[in-house]
Amino acid sequence: MADRLGFDQPGPVILEEPLEDGESLRRLLTRLSGRFDHFSENLFDPGTQTLSSEVSLVLNNHVDLPGGMDTKLKDGDRILFLPILAGG
Repeated sequence: MADRLGFDQPGPVILEEPLEDGESLRRLLTRLSGRFDHFSENLFDPGTQTLSSEVSLVLNNHVDLPGGMDTKLKDGDRILFLPILAGG
């Protein structure tokens, strides 16, 4: 996944990002898309405001988010992007 984001390191990429007061998941992902070209190419399309169909988003160990992309974030939240794998 790191190579898909344009990082030259193997394994996970850890970013610590300050949050704006009352910031939503959608707003954070839009902000990250503006900072990292590969983010918008591979994970989140800021134009359509949707996640790539090739990744799953996990927020604090939860896949199902009742608020969806409008879920409000708070300090200490952890977001994971996991590639979707298929096979037999």
